[in-house]
Order: sequence, then C-alpha cells, then structure tokens
Amino acid sequence: MATSICAVTSAAPALMPAGSGLTVPRLDRIPLDYQLWQGEQTAVRVASTLLRAGIADAEEWLSAKRNPLYFLKGALDRWLSRNGDAIIREAFPMDLQLSTTLDRYGNDAPGDASRAFLVLEPDSAGYIILGPTLRILDGVHPRLPATFLQFFLGSLNRWVRVYDYRDALDRVERLRDWYESDPECSEFELPDIPRCIPASAKRRPLSRRAVGKLIPTIKDALARQLMELAAELDRSSNNRSRPDVTELISELLIDCGEPLPALLAVFEPHDAIEGSFDEESQGMLEVQPEPNIIIPFDGDQEASVREAFATLSIACETLSCASRLMQIMPGNKRLN
Repeated sequence: MATSICAVTSAAPALMPAGSGLTVPRLDRIPLDYQLWQGEQTAVRVASTLLRAGIADAEEWLSAKRNPLYFLKGALDRWLSRNGDAIIREAFPMDLQLSTTLDRYGNDAPGDASRAFLVLEPDSAGYIILGPTLRILDGVHPRLPATFLQFFLGSLNRWVRVYDYRDALDRVERLRDWYESDPECSEFELPDIPRCIPASAKRRPLSRRAVGKLIPTIKDALARQLMELAAELDRSSNNRSRPDVTELISELLIDCGEPLPALLAVFEPHDAIEGSFDEESQGMLEVQPEPNIIIPFDGDQEASVREAFATLSIACETLSCASRLMQIMPGNKRLN
C-alpha cells in the first residue's frame, strides 16, 4: 500500500490567547501534529483481518501511534522475527511487502483490501561458492555432489530465483543465436561455461531413499552435516507449493522483466558463471522486474490471510534452512 504521510501544524493565531502585549502561545490539549495517509481504509481493513487471524497483536496499536500503515509494518516485522528473519538475512538480502499493488516503486494508487499481495523481493543477490563442498562430497560417494546440487539449487529455485550454471548456459545460447543471425559478425568468442562445471556435477543424482540410507553411514562429520541439511532443505521446500501465477497477476506483470536473482551460485570464485552474471546483471533493472514470490490473498477474509502466511512461512523456512547450510559450506569467506 502506498503511503503518504505529512505533518500539518495548527495556524499560529488560533493558538494565541486574547489580550494585549506579548504572550507565550499555549499548546495545552492541542495536538502537536496531524497525519494524513493514503489508503487508510484499506489498511484498516487488512489490519483488522490480521488481528482476527492471529498475525497481528492489538497491543501494538498504541506503539504504532494509531497509524494503520505503521501497525501493519510492525506486525510484519514481528512475524518475520519469529520466522527466521535474522538467519535469512545473513545469506539473502530480501524485503517483504504487504501491498495492494505489484508496482515495485509504489506509483499505483492503493487498491482494495480484497486484492492484496505478500511480495518477497531481493535487495541484491547473495553469493555462494559450490566447488569446495562438491569436492568433499565426491570423496564420500561419486554421486553425492550431483545429489547435493539437486537438493540445494532445486529447493531454492522452487521459491526464489537462483542464478547458476544453467542461467549462464542459456545466456551463451542466446548470444550465439544473436551473433549467428548478424551477417556483419564473422567472428565471436563466447564464455566457456561447460569448462566451469565439475565432472561430479554431471553425474546422476541419488534417489531420496538412497540418500536417507547413506547419510547415517558417512564418517566425515562435515560431509554428513552438509547432506543432512541439504536433505532437510529438500523436505522444507516441498512442504507447500509456491502459488501459481494467475491470469490477473500475469496482466499486472505484463510489462515486467525477469525476477532479480536472490542468489548467485558459482563453482569457483570469478569463474565464467560469475562473469556471465556480472555482464547480465547490468541490464536487469532496465525494466521493472517481477517479484521473486507473489502470494495473493483476500485482505477481508481471515482464512485467506492464514493461508497466505502459511505459504510464506514455508518460503521463510526454506530460506532459513538454506542460510544455515550455506554457513557451513567451506570456501565461503563472506559467510564463514
């Protein structure tokens, strides 16, 4: 919900008592400021539903200075703090918005409470180096590296966008098609992405059942912990599906570009995948990007609010588990 808050001071003559000579204006029982915000009625309706759904607390009303928009922000902040916000932010710089519009820059007028959205967007992309982890797991079992990649990248990509070797390969193919279609371009050189991909990453992953049997037998403590958290991440991400993009949402996003990556995953520092991301990222904000996660709900319906926050809790659980896993992955000085 877009907000517009301004302070309006009372006119000075109205504050002066009758009489002659110099007197000091008295402000007793006079409000020091007045507030005007856009979307007040919509905010009040959504806030009321959040109270009934148990997401917000009525005691927070006074601390929000009776401003429904401040009240909603405080309720979201406290909900996030209970759902892993601190650990998530260590690896994923992301923001959560409750809005009646999908305009990233808040230019649209506030909509109706019956069409609201929980929106999760990254401020910037997190960063993870996969190579050292894959080498450790390769020493335990030749198919564990590919299994780890499937769990880690697959789980995150169910909820947020991860820029990895597959995105870099797609970009190379687009560049090749563009160069080959240009009659004036006789020679060109493309990044060698396949050379960056370890052989262990190309093997067939193990089944979940096989992984469950293998993990207790792993003697290397770090390798076992890595696979335990990867398996937990896989389970968490599959507890609920990300909401489908409806026809209405598609219409609202018709002029938007691809979502911004929430994570850059490379095999080694400064490899061709990272180089490809650096080049591609320069044009990612040329148009407004789609949010990573859009959870629509009816702000007037208690059941709809509960369902939306239940879905959001799985997204937070997935990001929280991924963050804990990234903290123990070797070779990542930015995290370890």
